[in-house]
Amino acid sequence: MKKTILSQTLCLAKEKVRHEIRYMTEKDLPAILQMASEEEWISDLVEFETFIEINPFGCFVCVKDNKVVGSIMTFHHTESAWIGNFIVSKKYRGRGIGKKLLSQAIEYLDRKKKKQIYLNADFDAENLYEKFGFKKIMPVNRWQGKTAKSIKNIEGLQESIPDVFDFIKLDASLWKDERFFLITQLSFLRYACSHYEPSGFLMYGGVGCVGTIGPWELKNGDKKVAEKLFISGLAKLKSRNKILLDVPAVNKEAERILAKYNFKNIGSTMFMCRGKLPKIDFDGIFSFATMGSMG
Repeated sequence: MKKTILSQTLCLAKEKVRHEIRYMTEKDLPAILQMASEEEWISDLVEFETFIEINPFGCFVCVKDNKVVGSIMTFHHTESAWIGNFIVSKKYRGRGIGKKLLSQAIEYLDRKKKKQIYLNADFDAENLYEKFGFKKIMPVNRWQGKTAKSIKNIEGLQESIPDVFDFIKLDASLWKDERFFLITQLSFLRYACSHYEPSGFLMYGGVGCVGTIGPWELKNGDKKVAEKLFISGLAKLKSRNKILLDVPAVNKEAERILAKYNFKNIGSTMFMCRGKLPKIDFDGIFSFATMGSMG
């Protein structure tokens, strides 16, 4: 009997060694990108490196059998935070790894005293998040389309960043939080179209042959400026095979513009929040900043 108990104890000890949650490093990124590729995520090395650079103690991996089998990243702003790039290798699902990674991320953000934690959830993962106190807010729709050769730049817009602080100020008025690091970092990684006032801006970039649009934000949801910004962004993305963006389902003006230019809704996630949701102005948020990972 004692031998059996000792054997079980040794097995558990070995299991603990093989199954470890630790901080993420850049050496882990190839394995994470491989998992992301298998799920057909739109993500790249630069995005992951940015997470680690800005928030090295808020990104975690699970190592099992000497392999990275799961990851989760956090990105926090002044009052709020996001959880993104949360993935567990298909071979290792159903073993509680996801719960442990999510618990680690939330514990970290709670220590940072963030009032809200946001994420975009696959519908089959909603129950997991609800167990950790997240509530459903609304669907976020992924739209896909391509540019037309006839689309040209619009007069009255400028393709540069006159002052990134204008963008930060507008973004803060919509999200009810200052997201300085996010907007500043995106300004280095992407191009932008902005209205002269500025009453709105749109950033665009790409991952391989895929073009992405976001953030796309407007003061007072200005319809005319919104469409002008969108057309100008399309004109700059002609070399991309397809263009993707994530749109809050409640922004019907964004949907109208996208449908007008033959974009299609190809899928949805659920925008969820842990904590009291502030009065976010979704009428002015035409597209989230990134594909599901930073808001």
